[in-house]
Amino acid sequence: MCLASHRSNMSDYDAIARFYDADHSGFADDLPFYRELARRTGGRVLDVMCGSGRLLVPLAQAGMRVTGIDASAAMIERARMRVAATGVAPRIALYHGDVRSAVPDGPYHLAIVALNSFMHLTTTADQLAVLANIHRALHPDGLLAIDVFNPHARNLAGCDGELALDRTFRTDDGAFVCKFVAQRADMAQQINYVTFVYDELDGNGSVRRTVHPMTLRWFYRYELEHLLERIGFVVEAIYGSYDLDPFVTGSDIMLTVARRRG
Repeated sequence: MCLASHRSNMSDYDAIARFYDADHSGFADDLPFYRELARRTGGRVLDVMCGSGRLLVPLAQAGMRVTGIDASAAMIERARMRVAATGVAPRIALYHGDVRSAVPDGPYHLAIVALNSFMHLTTTADQLAVLANIHRALHPDGLLAIDVFNPHARNLAGCDGELALDRTFRTDDGAFVCKFVAQRADMAQQINYVTFVYDELDGNGSVRRTVHPMTLRWFYRYELEHLLERIGFVVEAIYGSYDLDPFVTGSDIMLTVARRRG
């Protein structure tokens, strides 16, 4: 089955916020990396496009002061509930807003754009606007970490537009959900058109379907370096994993650490 895809924007997570935490509940591979980076830099941390606050609480529990901002009101509300359930609320500030326009005032010693969030910025103008806002908010010599998908052949091989079962999980309220994904890659435009389909089964056996299209832009190494350098960052390191393996052709991710210049 082939699904048509459409352009999305960063607030579109409102439609799937109730599925997000359950869908990503088993993922914490990047947390040790960000926790160590935050300890190294000290000071305040800005989580750009923070979603439901997956990283906010553990970073605050590690002693950091953390600020999160996201364009999705529903995701920020879930982040507020997550924070309220912990004892670290005084260390966390949350904002609902579009990072293309502004980010909360700093200065911050570290900014994070985690788990492909930067790929939601599909135009050069948006990418530069967000990087400029982060640059202004960082302390002189502050660090920025950006984690994006590495578009090598193996990662793009499944982008044929066909719908496939991705996983099953239960939501917070106990509903059983089958998640399907279809991806179509436009190599010339560096765009991955993704459609998520969530089939939610209730106790009577009926199914409620939520279809969520998303548009993601992928980046090549020197393209991202060029964007960062245009704004005033100096790239310090590029890793191919959260364990700091070198970035190579077959790496699954491209994890870039850059320092604000001046």
